[in-house]
Amino acid sequence: MAEDIMRTVCAIPRGLFELINVGDGQYWAPNDAQAASIESISHHIFLLTLNDKLFVAPINNPKRVLDIGTGIGIWALDFADQFPSTEIIATDLSPIQPDCAPPNLRFEIDDCCSVWVYPKNDFDFIHIRLLYASVADWPVLYRECYDHLTPGGYIEQLEMSVVPKSDDGSLEPGDMWDEFAKLAIESGERFGKTFLIQERMKDLITQAGFEDVVELKYKWPIGAWSTDQKLKDLGNWNMHHWNEGLEGWNIALLTRLMGWTYNQVKEWNAKMRLTMRDRRYHAYQEVSVVYARKPMGRSRPASTGADS
Repeated sequence: MAEDIMRTVCAIPRGLFELINVGDGQYWAPNDAQAASIESISHHIFLLTLNDKLFVAPINNPKRVLDIGTGIGIWALDFADQFPSTEIIATDLSPIQPDCAPPNLRFEIDDCCSVWVYPKNDFDFIHIRLLYASVADWPVLYRECYDHLTPGGYIEQLEMSVVPKSDDGSLEPGDMWDEFAKLAIESGERFGKTFLIQERMKDLITQAGFEDVVELKYKWPIGAWSTDQKLKDLGNWNMHHWNEGLEGWNIALLTRLMGWTYNQVKEWNAKMRLTMRDRRYHAYQEVSVVYARKPMGRSRPASTGADS
């Protein structure tokens, strides 16, 4: 664990808990082996959520697919196996994907926020997952997606909220859950890349000119408190997700953006872990899947300005 090798903020190894820079791109979370494990957990939770489906958009035998922010490439690998005749390009800021991939899958190191080099009207399906706090100008990214999809092609994005909720009033203003949300939101604003894309993406995708926009909402309990068996299973896995991910999620943000010391982060994490295990709290995260279609033979509407 990072605790064994870190004593002060100055001792944090480069690349472990550093804001990742590739060209003009910058990312807030670690890209180490622990982060890869966390991504595998989140992939499993998404499969549980979507009943073992990799996507929900009504696509049929796409020829070319783009996976933006592929991370370790686990979604792209599964998609390539499911559609062996489809050509998939999967991009990320970090070269953390496996060396071996199916012949129909190509990993590329690229910043999706830079100018796209692909031909216009090129992809049948563009997939985005968990890019919260990764994009400074979402309308620009959605315009790129629109321009590079074939007419009738689909975009699909999956995001989770960083604002834990409860339906029974067990979460209250000023508690640790509330503090977690406020710290995430403020650090994202200081970073210039909002964490609140789950709440905004449907409207932004609609404003980009897509049609037949559909949003599906799900709950990810944090812990196995639900009486519903599926939600209980999701809660067990999401608690595992939080336990494994908590330190990596907040160490760079709180030390480099909020001015905390590493010891302050450790103390706060310890309090947060106690809160997570407290069965009095029935916390969950809201997760959204938005998919939408590029119209047939219609120009994209003029830009209405940037919104992060």
